[in-house]
Amino acid sequence: MDFLFTPYLATGICAALVVASLFKLLKRPNNHTGSQRGLKSTMHGLCRKGLDKYKSGVFRIANLTHWVVCLPRSDLERVARASEDHLSFYHAMDECRPTQAVKTEYTFGIGIHGYHHAPLIESHLTRNLSVLYADARDEIVTACDELLDPKANEWKTISVVPATLRIASRASNRIFVGLPLCRDPDWLDFNINVPHAVVNEARTLRLFPNFMVPLVAKFVTNLSERTSRGATFLGPVIKERLRHMEAEGTDWCDKPNDFLQWWLDTSQETCLTMLTRRIVSLNFAAIHTTSGTLSEALLNLADNPQHAQTLREEVEAVISKYGWTKEALSKMRKVDSFLKETQRFEGLVLLGITRVAMSDITLADGTFIPRGTSVAFPVHAMHHDETVFENANVFEPFRFSDMRDNESEGSRHQMVALAPEMLSFGMGKRACSGRFFAATMLKTMLAHVVMTYDVKRENDECSPNSLHIGSAIMPNPTAKVMFRKRVN
Repeated sequence: MDFLFTPYLATGICAALVVASLFKLLKRPNNHTGSQRGLKSTMHGLCRKGLDKYKSGVFRIANLTHWVVCLPRSDLERVARASEDHLSFYHAMDECRPTQAVKTEYTFGIGIHGYHHAPLIESHLTRNLSVLYADARDEIVTACDELLDPKANEWKTISVVPATLRIASRASNRIFVGLPLCRDPDWLDFNINVPHAVVNEARTLRLFPNFMVPLVAKFVTNLSERTSRGATFLGPVIKERLRHMEAEGTDWCDKPNDFLQWWLDTSQETCLTMLTRRIVSLNFAAIHTTSGTLSEALLNLADNPQHAQTLREEVEAVISKYGWTKEALSKMRKVDSFLKETQRFEGLVLLGITRVAMSDITLADGTFIPRGTSVAFPVHAMHHDETVFENANVFEPFRFSDMRDNESEGSRHQMVALAPEMLSFGMGKRACSGRFFAATMLKTMLAHVVMTYDVKRENDECSPNSLHIGSAIMPNPTAKVMFRKRVN
C-alpha cells in the first residue's frame, strides 16, 4: 500500500464525490421517510441479490463506466496475496475507477503512483501513536469543546457531518502538521473544501477523451491556485523547519514530532509545491473517511442512547486504572466493538478489494476472468451475510466485544484485525496500514463523547442515517444530533 489509508483513499474519494453532489438534493422535500435507515442505491440492491442468488459463486454488475465481476469469499486469500502483475491494485485505482473519477494527476498534481506515505505510516506514525496520543486527544477535546459547546442542561442541535469533518480535520492535522496550523480555521476550511473543487473540475475533464485531458486540464483546473493557496499556510512552517535543520542538524529543542517533519527528515524533498500537494492529498484521504465513520457512529449512538451508559462504565473503569493513554484504548473492548459494528452495519463502500486482471485468470471453480476485467468483493453485502453474522441486519453494538469475551483469540475481533469476515480495512498486502491511527482517533473521539455528553436524535428527525450512491456509502450530510453536557 503506497497511500495513506488504502482502502481509505478510495472510500475518501467516494465520500468526497457524494458530499459534493448531494447537499442540494437532500434539501429537497419528500426525499425520505422516517422508516428508512438509509437511502439505497441500485448497486446496493444488485450486490445483495447477487450474493443471495449465487451464494459462493461469481456474478457481475454494471458500474457507471464498466462492468465489475464480484467474487465470492472463497477467493479472498488468492486476491489479497496476488502480485501486482497478476491482479493489479494500481490499475484498479487508476483506470476509470475512483481516482480516475477525480483525475488525481491533474487535480492534485500527483499521479496515483506518486503517493509514498506507507513507509512513514509504518515506521513513524504507527510506532509513535503512544507518544503522540496526548496531543491527539488534546486536539479532540479542544475541538469538541469549541464545536459542540452546549450550555448546562440544555440540548444543542448539531449537524453531524460538518461537525465531525471539523473534529477529524483538527485531530488529523495535529499529527500531520502540528500546532498552531492545525487550529487555523482557514487551513481547515481549505482542506475540507478541496473535494468540492476537485469534483467540479473532474466532472468537466471527464467530458473529454483521455488524449485531450492533459491539454484541457490546463484551462479548467485550479491546481496552481490550489497549490499556491496551500503553500501560503505551509510555506512559513516549512521554511522555519528547514532553517532549524540547516543550523542545528537532525535535532533541536522543541523539534516537531509530526508527519510533515518526518517527511522532511526522511525524503530529501524540500520543494514547497510538492510538499504542499502531498499534505493536501494526505488530508483528502484521511478527513472524510474518519469523519464518515465517526458520523455514522454518533448517529447510531443517538438512535440507541440506551447503550451510552454501558460505554461510559467501561471507559470510566479503564481510565481510572490506565488514564487517558494509548494503552487504555486497547482495554476499551465495547468502544472498539461499537465502532467495528458501525463499520460492519454501515461502512463506506459497497465494493472493496478491487483489482484489475493483468492476464487471463481461471478461478478455482473454473470461472474464466479475461485480462483487463475489474474484480471486487461485495463487502457490504458480505458484512450482512446471515451465514457469517447472526442477526446480520440488526445493529448490535457489542457483537464483537461479546465474541472477544467468549473466544480465546481476544484480538481476532478487534477493530484493526484483518479477517475474511470483516473487510473494512481490506486484507492482505494492500490492507490499510493507517488503520491503527484511524482506530486510535475514532476510539478516542467516541470515548470522549460518551464521557462528556448525552446524545439523542431530534424528536421529529426522520432523515436517513446513510446514503448509498453508486458504490459509495456515507452518512447523511443533513442528519442532526442533539448534544447536552452529560447529566449523571
